[in-house]
Amino acid sequence: MGRIFAGSRGAFRQWRYPREFRIAAPAWPADVLAELTELARLEAAAAKAAADAAAAEAVATPAADTVTDVPVPDPVPEPVPEPAGLTGRSLAEVATSLWRLSTRIRRMDDPPRALVRNLEAAQDALTDAGVEIKDHIGEPFDLGLVMSVAAYQPTPGLRREQIIETLRPGVYLDDRSIQVAEVIVGTPEPAEEPTTGAMEETRGR
Repeated sequence: MGRIFAGSRGAFRQWRYPREFRIAAPAWPADVLAELTELARLEAAAAKAAADAAAAEAVATPAADTVTDVPVPDPVPEPVPEPAGLTGRSLAEVATSLWRLSTRIRRMDDPPRALVRNLEAAQDALTDAGVEIKDHIGEPFDLGLVMSVAAYQPTPGLRREQIIETLRPGVYLDDRSIQVAEVIVGTPEPAEEPTTGAMEETRGR
């Protein structure tokens, strides 16, 4: 190795002189060239090994500003499929249709027995499923009740507001409303004011 560096220093010194005064460098012996070649190969192998080690360390060790303690989210459970059957809206439509059919049958003088039996079976099935149908007819009306009022109608004989007709029943599933009732509310008739003649007659007495 000493010969290599000594020869290199001599060659570089010649560059300080003009070209015509430079002394040509002697040809390097074969053993020196072989030693240089082996040295270059070893240096390249060492550089490659150092680069591979640095890359492996960078992959294994996260950066200082990298968040490492990231909580792993719990697996999201798959949504439970709803049981096959009617939805709330469809169930309310079926209950309303049965209510309308029941109302018509009650108005018949002699309804077909088969129709009555089928209607009762359907109503029993809804009741067993937790469905309740309410028409609210005859119940007192208050503004706090959850229902839709189609109209207010003065009605003789009433002392307070009362539900006198149902256009659409209220439907409840397990005590939870799935359809709001639509009703007509009867109101007391306004008190008649006495006529002028009656008032004068009363004053005369």
